[in-house]
Amino acid sequence: MSSFQLSEGSAYVKEFPGLKILAILLISLFTGACATDRPPTGGPPDKTPLSVITSAPESGTVNVTPRTIHLEFNHYVSKGSLVNSIFFSPIIPDYDVTVHGKEADIRIYSPLKPGSTYTLTLQKSLKGVYGNQAERSWTLAFSTGPVIDSGKISGRVWTNRMAPASNITVMAYGPVSTGARLPDDLTSLPDYIAQTDQTGEFRFESLGSGRYRFLAVNDKNGDMRFNQGKEEFGVTSTPSVECGTSDLSFRLASSDAAATSLRSCRTINNREIELGFSNKLSAGTFDLNSVTISDISKGTIIPILAYFTPGRSAEDTTFRLLTGPMSGNAFYRIAFAPQGNRENSSELTFPGSTHDEKYPGLTLKIVPADKTVNLLPETVRPEAGSSVELQFNLPVEESSLRQAVSLISIRDKKEQEIPFSISRIDTRTFSVHASGGFEPGQEYRIKVLPALVTGLAGEKSRQVMVESLFSVAGPEQYGEISGTGKAEGPAVIIEARRPGFTTIYRTIANTTSGGAFSFSLHTLPPGEYTVSGFIPVNRPAIGSVTQWKSGSAQPYVPSDPFSAVWLNVRPGWTTENIRLDIPSPHPSGN
Repeated sequence: MSSFQLSEGSAYVKEFPGLKILAILLISLFTGACATDRPPTGGPPDKTPLSVITSAPESGTVNVTPRTIHLEFNHYVSKGSLVNSIFFSPIIPDYDVTVHGKEADIRIYSPLKPGSTYTLTLQKSLKGVYGNQAERSWTLAFSTGPVIDSGKISGRVWTNRMAPASNITVMAYGPVSTGARLPDDLTSLPDYIAQTDQTGEFRFESLGSGRYRFLAVNDKNGDMRFNQGKEEFGVTSTPSVECGTSDLSFRLASSDAAATSLRSCRTINNREIELGFSNKLSAGTFDLNSVTISDISKGTIIPILAYFTPGRSAEDTTFRLLTGPMSGNAFYRIAFAPQGNRENSSELTFPGSTHDEKYPGLTLKIVPADKTVNLLPETVRPEAGSSVELQFNLPVEESSLRQAVSLISIRDKKEQEIPFSISRIDTRTFSVHASGGFEPGQEYRIKVLPALVTGLAGEKSRQVMVESLFSVAGPEQYGEISGTGKAEGPAVIIEARRPGFTTIYRTIANTTSGGAFSFSLHTLPPGEYTVSGFIPVNRPAIGSVTQWKSGSAQPYVPSDPFSAVWLNVRPGWTTENIRLDIPSPHPSGN
């Protein structure tokens, strides 16, 4: 017999209690999922930059005293990332943040000052749940009174080598009226912040009238403060800046090598370790005497034979050291004292290795390759100047190179050895320079006998001779730059740099009684350049080696005034009508 029966006009189903429980669980699951902040899964990733779609109040609103600021984004955001990106000016010390998917509320508990303009800045570090990052910082301005501040200041930040500096935090202190003093201590929280985009540009809006003091900082730890000796900085060329300035420029000071410290140490084998540093170091001037390795248990010193960068870089944060043998059963301590200063020494402990690397025989590659035509020697390694390059697979003894290398000039099919010099990039890589330079349109041959080179690891080279025959490009393959400007000083130092390289093309332009000057730069390899000019302030003698001064943040000392433009040099052309007007070095107020 069936356990249930159906009759006409009615239906009967035996009830199972488990069905009710299952239904309740499913309903809870679905309703719970609707309430979470998790983004839905599936579909291709959306890589568009993170941005704010709407806000309440809207930017520019007056006569409001909001207790909650509501934001809506185009991507899902996390509470932690949003909290870390928020900056209020003036400071609002007490607030709370809640996030619901793409929406967020900032609940303000501190009383707001009447008749005041407030700005909320979301820093560029803000990221969405899927990693979408903002292209630039975002600012919301509102006023608790009938008027909102509308002052603006904009400009650009350059690296020390005159490339656009992205993701730099620009800090503003003030405003103050005429006769009032601006702060000399810039280690506290600023009054306003902005951040640079990929082109180095920044913009402040909704500023009050008056004068400001500015500081550009590579804010590595994100604390919105300047950490002396640990972060790159840039200051303006005058002590204060008037609201309304639209061409404010910063150039970051060069990294302080004395502040560089060890960050990591990795064992490669029983004779090789890899070091990571907090800042880039020059490979050409890397000092092995600044590094000490000791056996912790025995107290003995391990000899360091050579160093090199994995990618043959002229500057790097990663270096490899070739050492004497180290035991896999021992622990070692490595100490780094930059510029021999033991007070700034940093130390790490690392284990030895049982892996005994079998290094191959020594081999050599010459750049340019054999039979290269129309070589631009300045482009082989721009930071080394006009040169050709020797690239060994293993470290070598630098003093053994001279006997192995010969450089030959070929004229009318006749070969003649010419004098040359050799400079070190690292202990695997060396630049060869013709005395007097490589002549445009001339043919050369470089020969190397690798068997005469002393290797520091592996076996002797089996290569009998390595050579390269090449011709140097003629004058028509180079370009020129010419321009004019105005400056308040007896002379202007003009520099042209290719972004990312250390090579500098320089000239001195003398000014007329009215401050006008003109300049020209010749024989430039084609490519992108930043051309800048600066006035050496408070220096009686100006020469070809005069360097730009970055000023100081602690105490606050303005930098040398400068101006810069970005341009492209084409072969056989003169890039003309470049204008470089240098800001006045004379302070305007405090």
